[in-house]
Amino acid sequence: MRLIKNTITGPGELRKSVGALALLVGIASALVFAGGALAAKNGNAANAKLCQKGGWHALMDSAAAPFSDEEGCVSYGAQGGAIYALASLHVELCASQAFDGICVSTSGFGLKPTTVVTTPLLQNGSPVLTDILPVPADGSVSAPPLAFFEAPCVAGNVYSATATGTSADSLSTPTVPGVAIASNTVTRTSACP
Repeated sequence: MRLIKNTITGPGELRKSVGALALLVGIASALVFAGGALAAKNGNAANAKLCQKGGWHALMDSAAAPFSDEEGCVSYGAQGGAIYALASLHVELCASQAFDGICVSTSGFGLKPTTVVTTPLLQNGSPVLTDILPVPADGSVSAPPLAFFEAPCVAGNVYSATATGTSADSLSTPTVPGVAIASNTVTRTSACP
């Protein structure tokens, strides 16, 4: 093994050494900052690109809120926000209702396959019946009507229904699991003859 000892013998050599060290620190700093800027610029470019050319119309953020414009979507994606294909659930009252009860249909799209959509029917705030719909491979659901009714009729019962499910996993990189999706809430009050 060989040991090399280097000593600085004068002020001129000290200035050269300090200058060389400053140059090396400057180059290293420039490389670190340039690498960070490149990573920030290109790190989420794929996510932001999903929003361009009208793509934002069919996308939502991690709060399940649709984007209102391309600029907001691109900004969200560029900052690393998870971007999802638009997912929706909708509950609709049936055209024909019992005097004392509720009838609804549930539909939706953009949902995570192999999960379930639940639609509880509530009477005066308490569950009376729950529909559990498996989500098929295409991520959509369309259920036949679900109904609950009381006999004899009691005037003033309040019925409601809201569906819940899970969106498909994010389209962004890295992939993030789906988010909770809730439908509108429908209500009706019993009307006895």
